[in-house]
Amino acid sequence: MKIKTFIVLLSTIAGLIVSIFTAVMTFVIIGKPICSVMLIKITLTVLSVLPIIAFLSFFSGTYLSKKFKFIELRLEKIREQKFNHNESKHLITEVQEMNDDINFLSNQLNELIIDLRQKNHNLSNLLISMSHDIKTPITIINGYIEEIEDGLISSDKMPSTLNHMKKEIKYLDELTVDMLGLISSMERKKSKEKILFFYFLENEIFPLLLTNNKIELINNIEKDFIIEFNKIDLKKISLNILQNAIKYTKEGYIKVSNEKNNILFQNNGEEIKIQFKDKIFEPFFTISKSKNRKNSGFGLGLSIVNNLSKNNDYKCSLKSSDTSKTVFILEKKL
Repeated sequence: MKIKTFIVLLSTIAGLIVSIFTAVMTFVIIGKPICSVMLIKITLTVLSVLPIIAFLSFFSGTYLSKKFKFIELRLEKIREQKFNHNESKHLITEVQEMNDDINFLSNQLNELIIDLRQKNHNLSNLLISMSHDIKTPITIINGYIEEIEDGLISSDKMPSTLNHMKKEIKYLDELTVDMLGLISSMERKKSKEKILFFYFLENEIFPLLLTNNKIELINNIEKDFIIEFNKIDLKKISLNILQNAIKYTKEGYIKVSNEKNNILFQNNGEEIKIQFKDKIFEPFFTISKSKNRKNSGFGLGLSIVNNLSKNNDYKCSLKSSDTSKTVFILEKKL
């Protein structure tokens, strides 16, 4: 039974009962016996009221039916993954609350699906790139093993060969660690805490950075600046961005400062071209032109930064880059 039919039927029955009860009680109160004449009057009264009741119930039923149809259509669109946001205003509080709840649910599902699609895309690229990066060192190691088994490597060349094999194994180990770091960064979770970033940077980040005497580390964070973040995530983000800056800065400065609630990481190193602005946050992407895989890195650092920032309701992006300076910004998402 449709909602309109149900409401019309229910209202008509309820109206009929109320009308009969009211008419009967009227004669009871005035103290007159209900004779055949009175019964006819009661019947005529009820019959005259019924069209009014039917009209009002039909009107209310039609109105409510449209509201339920509106909710039904919105849910159908969500089922079809059309996550539109509807700002319609409704007189009935419950209907308005249902619409607001559907808006919230729609937004949440949309964000979740976009996030899952992106993660699926990242994992697919990850597997393709990882299989390529793993294949090279494994091929080299297998080649050395076969040469050793065939006696092609003399005893005086054996230390050098083993040293090459150790380097390839170290490369695989570093790749595995970075891969696990990237995968763990995709997990949404985490408790946050308030961190005095100046002292956090001074005591827990700068001492871990390996720089030469040609690069100056500058802490321009206001001493009372507080950021609410997962501490381990913030440490990984800071180290990844600053280590990247060190890699591409031959001499000059690396500076960290705050702008309102945002953190700026600035250096005067190598320029990042505008066409790479978004690509640098994709797994295994590097701007280095080096053909040496050990010098160019794995290209996972900024992908990890991107994921950890999102997990803490922040966004990391390249704010600007030219021949004089490059600036990354960690900003609170609105």
